[in-house]
Amino acid sequence: MAFGLLNALLLLIATLMPLPFNGLEYGWSQASSLMILQGVVTAAMIYAASEKLRGSDIGLKAFPASIMSYVLWLCMFLRWVAQ
Repeated sequence: MAFGLLNALLLLIATLMPLPFNGLEYGWSQASSLMILQGVVTAAMIYAASEKLRGSDIGLKAFPASIMSYVLWLCMFLRWVAQ
C-alpha cells in the first residue's frame, strides 16, 4: 500500500512540475500516455493492496497482477527514457 501511495505522490509531483530524466521531461506535455497508465496502475495497486489487507478473494488475486502491471509500466518507462 505504501509503495502505491508513494507512486501516486510521484505522479502528482510530475503532473505539477515535470521531472527530468536523461534529457527528457516526465511531464504531461511529453509523457501523457505514460502518466495516464501510471495513474491506472497506481490505482489498481492501491485498491488491490487494500483488499488484500481486508483478506478478500479479489485482493489475493489482483495484488500479484497489479505488481506485474507496475513492472510492465516500468519497462515502458525505461524504454521511453532510453530513446
